[in-house]
Amino acid sequence: MSSKNEAVMRYVSRLVVFCWLCLAIEPALAVERSRSLVLTPDETRIISANFDAGSVSLLERSTGKLLVERKLGKDIRRLAVAEEGSQPRLLVSDYADHNLILLSLDTLKEIKRIPVPARPFGVVYDQVSKRFYATSFEQARLLVLSLDGELLFDIETSPSPRGLLLTDDRRLLVSHSLSGELSFYDVKGEQPVLKHVLQLADSPLQEPATVPQGKPRLLDNMGLSPDGQTLWLPHVLWSFSRDFQFQSSVFPAVSLVDLSTETELTDERKLLFEQINITEPDGSTRIVSNPHDVEFIHGGDKVVVSLAGSEDLMVFDLSRAASASKSNRSKRHQRKKFQGGAKVTQIYRHVPGDNPRGLIAIDLELFVQNAMSLDLVRFHLGAPGPFSRITVADEKFASLVEKDPVSETLRLGKTLFHRANTDDDPDHPMAGDFWMSCSSCHVDGFNFTNRTLMQDATKNRFENATTGHVSIPGMFAGNPIAASIDLIQKTQGGMSGIDPMNPDKEIARKMMALLDYIRQPDNLPYVSTWLRLDAKEPYTHPAEWLNSAECAECHRTIYKQWADSNHGMHMDHPFYRFQEDVAAASEGEDFRAFCRGCHAPQSVFNNDLTAFADYGDMFEKAGISLEQARQDGVPVNERGTGCVLCHRITKLENAGGNADFTVNLKDRDAYLLENSSLNSLKWFANRQINAAPAQHKASYSNPALYQDSLYCASCHNEFSPAIGANINDNYGEWLASAFNQPDKPEQHKTCIDCHMNTDVTNFNLDQAGQSTLKGPEKAHVRSHHFTGGNYYLSGLRNKEHQKLSETMLKTALSMKVEHRPEELVVSVTNERAGHHMPGGSRRQVWIEIEIVDRDGRPVYSHGLMQNGEVPKDARRFIKKTVDEQGKPVGLHFWRYTKVAEDTRIASGETRQEHFTLPANMVYPIKVSTRIRYQTFSKKLVDQVRAAFPEQAIPYPEVVDMVTDVQWFDAP
Repeated sequence: MSSKNEAVMRYVSRLVVFCWLCLAIEPALAVERSRSLVLTPDETRIISANFDAGSVSLLERSTGKLLVERKLGKDIRRLAVAEEGSQPRLLVSDYADHNLILLSLDTLKEIKRIPVPARPFGVVYDQVSKRFYATSFEQARLLVLSLDGELLFDIETSPSPRGLLLTDDRRLLVSHSLSGELSFYDVKGEQPVLKHVLQLADSPLQEPATVPQGKPRLLDNMGLSPDGQTLWLPHVLWSFSRDFQFQSSVFPAVSLVDLSTETELTDERKLLFEQINITEPDGSTRIVSNPHDVEFIHGGDKVVVSLAGSEDLMVFDLSRAASASKSNRSKRHQRKKFQGGAKVTQIYRHVPGDNPRGLIAIDLELFVQNAMSLDLVRFHLGAPGPFSRITVADEKFASLVEKDPVSETLRLGKTLFHRANTDDDPDHPMAGDFWMSCSSCHVDGFNFTNRTLMQDATKNRFENATTGHVSIPGMFAGNPIAASIDLIQKTQGGMSGIDPMNPDKEIARKMMALLDYIRQPDNLPYVSTWLRLDAKEPYTHPAEWLNSAECAECHRTIYKQWADSNHGMHMDHPFYRFQEDVAAASEGEDFRAFCRGCHAPQSVFNNDLTAFADYGDMFEKAGISLEQARQDGVPVNERGTGCVLCHRITKLENAGGNADFTVNLKDRDAYLLENSSLNSLKWFANRQINAAPAQHKASYSNPALYQDSLYCASCHNEFSPAIGANINDNYGEWLASAFNQPDKPEQHKTCIDCHMNTDVTNFNLDQAGQSTLKGPEKAHVRSHHFTGGNYYLSGLRNKEHQKLSETMLKTALSMKVEHRPEELVVSVTNERAGHHMPGGSRRQVWIEIEIVDRDGRPVYSHGLMQNGEVPKDARRFIKKTVDEQGKPVGLHFWRYTKVAEDTRIASGETRQEHFTLPANMVYPIKVSTRIRYQTFSKKLVDQVRAAFPEQAIPYPEVVDMVTDVQWFDAP
């Protein structure tokens, strides 16, 4: 070949390479999006947010060499680069430590730490306005910060904001993980202005169950096409219309949004078996799970999506795909049915390492970040065109950390929690056919996202009230290994052929590792309750708790009210102990935590789940035994919700109940000698408190928290662990009531407005007084009687409590009695209760009718008690729950799967009951009608008396809530 021809060939080769590079590099638009993996401005280094390693790393792009790793916190999720002035900066979000951290870009040295609302997640930098944007996932906030880390604006958003993307036309897009929404903000001005909230469409429910359907959930990362027109959002679809099972509950999906119209391209959503449809050699569809990040390559002709669960990459070819919009559709596509646009042309199975999440492409390289193995994989993008493939260039291009700070066992547990890769362990995989992992639903663990799972259930509760797993052995408490295997088999399709009750050592080791992750402080440290302790150690010692009697020295009146209340001491009364013992015998001793999380949380924190061998006097008044323990200097493991417990709740998880709150004992400013064990020194500390009470008030009083009904819902809402069936939903009932009207303060009534008011007949009447001895006179002092429907137990200690409770009950309902031909109609209205009536469990409410003629002879009766029991045919207001076979669950209430009957009266609702009268009655007649209320049935009391014969347990009185007596002539 001549030298001239060789020169031409070299020129052509360079031209081809140049063209490839031009196609691979995206146009330089001013688009920023929230990422866990970014390039430095000169594109020579890679910066990685290292998730639960709690660090950020700087790596050499060409070699993968780890240049700097900076340990910063607990869980670093996202980072944003600000190339400004002589000191380029990096903002990172610490999801678990609730901080945004500003770093020097070159050295990763910390410049500033900014405390922000809980669980900060996405961050981006705005080069035009020179400021950062960040999301608070849990608290639903959009945060705006200056280049120096000053918080400029704190804006409320739709729930669960997560990902961020800033377009070149000054729109800030926010993805909402658990509501399936996309918010559009105009950021041209000083403060972001919400323009539009787009709700992604539900894929309609249909048969067969394995067809992709359900609600868009787990939105996070977003990718914008190079032309700025189309947004890609990877997510899953939740379908909880049936029993929870991997092939019918969670489906991978990618939604597309037209940014010119800010509307969803619903017929271009990428669904399994449709646009995601690569076939295996046997002809079946290749299943993938948990789409996470998205990256455009080859000038926008292709899109790569990471699949964190099945540990794959999928590639869509856009070069020949027709748009769904008619204006862009070719005539050829108009002549036939549109088939959803671009389809997957390659699924790379599997990415080396564990849990691929972050993606970044540069030139012809694609870097994939593994969150569990904490490393980078480098891929070669190949040539442009529909037939080229991405290939692995370096299986372990770089380690993101010098040393994984997570223990080997915990790392295994976390990896198993996120794994849906069946091939990783073919003998006993976590998932069947790559379909779903635990994290497909329990995103980031067992926190407040649990509430969304139950809210998204679309099943008829009278047919199936469960949201989650079915028939869990021992509810995890009795045999967690067996329960885990059983759950994986039934839900995820994994662990096939293994006997849950007799696994081999390797499987048992893995299940214990999984349990280790479940029991982490940010998950379920006590397994059966959502209770959390904000401390380095999971357990406390009784000496670390302040005896509630210590508070009595200054708060004498409030202490006495509390001590005799149903929230006070001796919640270990025989009725509670009887029910807890039933739970432990059924599910295992550790299941006591399910009960104690609300009834005796200090015992859970003190690692005391043994059966109560001793118990206090259920008739004791004014907390005398606590006062005696204080005088003796003896630490007390209080059986109830003590002063410190309630007043040191620092966070509400809003997971749906089951004690979903966090207690912090340590992080407060203590007075000198306040924590001394000597009463003489404590006296000195108390004098300091009296002299300067502001510090004490700040430590133990959070009015905004108490006024929020969610505070009470943390215990008065209750659901079945694992099964996810609502047991009590007082909070949800209140939310739907006329009492929940925050925009109308004169009508709005929270839980404490009714249940912590001295006057229980007029909730608008403030009660002036002093909350402390010799303290200032206040316009309104909250009562700590905690007046409610259980007049019986508190009444054993204090008749004032009983009277308050009975008075409240007698004003809750109204009744109208009408005499019609051949029938009596009783209309009952729930006038004053902000929740269903009755609101508690085990309560009996029913209608009783007695009719006599003019001579006083009985001619008709209904609902009259017989031998202390309510007749079975009485018209009751009750919720009856049953198991799969329709049998009443009775004392095993956490095991119910459906509601057989619910005749309780909702707040503001009127219920009519019709009673057929005898045809031969002689008029006039005297009709006496009563609505009667009893805390516990005679049958239950007899069971408790038999269990504790040494206790002198009386039968509860019956309270007549409403009474109506009328004479009627013949109609």
